Amino acid sequence: MNMNPPIVDIGVNLMHRTFHQDREQVVERAIANHVTPLIITGTSLRNSIDAARYAGRYSGKLYATAGVHPHDAKSCNEETITKLKELAALPQVVAIGECGLDYNRDFSPRDVQRKWFTEQIRLALELNMPLFLHERDAFSDFIAILK
Repeated sequence: MNMNPPIVDIGVNLMHRTFHQDREQVVERAIANHVTPLIITGTSLRNSIDAARYAGRYSGKLYATAGVHPHDAKSCNEETITKLKELAALPQVVAIGECGLDYNRDFSPRDVQRKWFTEQIRLALELNMPLFLHERDAFSDFIAILK
């Protein structure tokens, strides 16, 4: 009898380019070591599509989120939210995000981050789904938007 509880990794950046060479081996090692399920983080529309597609190959072992990280908020538009909603209907997609605010690096303008963070919260509420959140150096605005 295994006395060790399973370990769930809820923030796997498995679709990042650094995993292109050994993605399959990473998943196999995780499963072999009872780190399952893995939840692959969607950080952009393209990345969320890839994460959902990949997670679909490992039913019950891999899941994904669908969202746009604040760094990529500048690439968002209404069509992005529509596509995230379509992805969220897939059984392997379990949360909206990674979304939030990142004022540390400001890769996207702050007003743009706030707008698309708010839109992703609305989407999660509409779909009754959890949010995968990100906040760095933006606590006051982050909490105000969440409230």
